[in-house]
Amino acid sequence: MYRCLFICLLVPSIDAASLHQVVESTEGDSIILPCTHKRITHEGKPLTVHWRHNDTRNVYDIIHSRNSVKEQHPAYNSRAEVLDERLEKGHIELKLTNLQLSDTGTYLCFVPDARVEHSTQLLVKERKLPEYTAIQLRSHGTETTLGRTLHIIIPLSGLILHYL
Repeated sequence: MYRCLFICLLVPSIDAASLHQVVESTEGDSIILPCTHKRITHEGKPLTVHWRHNDTRNVYDIIHSRNSVKEQHPAYNSRAEVLDERLEKGHIELKLTNLQLSDTGTYLCFVPDARVEHSTQLLVKERKLPEYTAIQLRSHGTETTLGRTLHIIIPLSGLILHYL
């Protein structure tokens, strides 16, 4: 009898919808992390949403339908925002700008009233710099530039140097 009671009490608390997604981007870029579920409806009621990074860093909050950065971790200052355009339809998208390698990790969007948790695994890759080569040109034409060296850096991505 106690087993049935224990199971029956757990079922309502497990009702929360949980979704997971993996996205990749490059440092310096911007990305939009999704948080969407049919249970998330604004319908004129105050909306509360919490975005967290690795369960500890406060990225962004919406408290009673108002944006709140009061307790936001300093690493996200001026780099995180929730896009308002689709909030009415239950799309709570977090835009992160100027991605850093330290942004890699799990982002959790939690909507308490709808009992929705949506996690996104973000992998920020290091931006690879283009390969360069150095070319030395010596001027032999005029007295003022004689003996000076000009260093030109040209990306190896296909730029052609014409010498006349």
